[in-house]
Amino acid sequence: MPDAANAMPPDPVVRQAIAWWAKLQSGLADAHDRESCNAWLAQDPAHRQAWDRLQAIGRDARRVPAALAHAALNAPASRGRRDALRGMLAVAGVAATGWAGYHHTPWQRLAADFSTRVGERRPIALADGLRITLNSDSAVRVNVSGSARGIDLLRGEMLVQAESRPGVDMLRVDSGYGELLVASARFDLQRIPGGSRLGVYEGSVALLRDGVLTHVNAGERLAYADTGEALRNASDPDRLAWVDGMVVAKDWRLDHFAAHLARQRLGVIRVDPAVAGLRLSGVFPLDDAERALKALEPALPIAVTRHTQYWLQVGPREI
Repeated sequence: MPDAANAMPPDPVVRQAIAWWAKLQSGLADAHDRESCNAWLAQDPAHRQAWDRLQAIGRDARRVPAALAHAALNAPASRGRRDALRGMLAVAGVAATGWAGYHHTPWQRLAADFSTRVGERRPIALADGLRITLNSDSAVRVNVSGSARGIDLLRGEMLVQAESRPGVDMLRVDSGYGELLVASARFDLQRIPGGSRLGVYEGSVALLRDGVLTHVNAGERLAYADTGEALRNASDPDRLAWVDGMVVAKDWRLDHFAAHLARQRLGVIRVDPAVAGLRLSGVFPLDDAERALKALEPALPIAVTRHTQYWLQVGPREI
């Protein structure tokens, strides 16, 4: 089981930390707000842990826009909204057939030992010294028995913290396009169409494909495809902001930002090609795409329109 120092703060604590962080960064906070935040931090070590995570995530990112601070403070609880949407989908029968059926109830979840729904993130302690966190719409099959430790990533993305233990075999992870061999490391792995992406933040990971080992060390990221192609670059710890329900954008294209938000919600986000290439930076809550996108309207020449609960349109702002 994870020790207290490394345990994930509870979701309500993380959401409250995000709210405090956004308000203090917005420029709207006064001395009373800062004193109240300090009092909240002193109430519980978990509050300080969540706060320290946000401080690390926000380093090198721009300030949150004031409108987004209001969104973080005023947004309704997201779980009830997601459950309501799922209920409506079930009644309408949308998830029963076609693309929607595959996308929202994929076969991988039926074969998985652990999975997450769209918009859900889940930390899991698999064994002593082995913890994972699943991102939205992800699924894994595990084999942790005796000295064996194995994980098959069937769908989506996960963060893995693996620590070596005496008498325990090296962790083996099937990424779908090669096998990862891990003694002790902290890394994330994502399955994408036709390949996988691996980022290493502590330790090292070896990728075994066709009898050839490729070593990926801390600070490196490797994207590899079933065709054998591989691209190595630097890993960015801010990519892991999703673990805390946030996204850190650094000079991102608007369409890339929208696609990132879309992974956490049911439905689609359409971005007009006329504004798709606009750039943005900032730290944003991950679970309310409409509010996050609307917070960009004062800074970018865009307009965000909700046609239905499942369809957001981002286009040029009319003059």
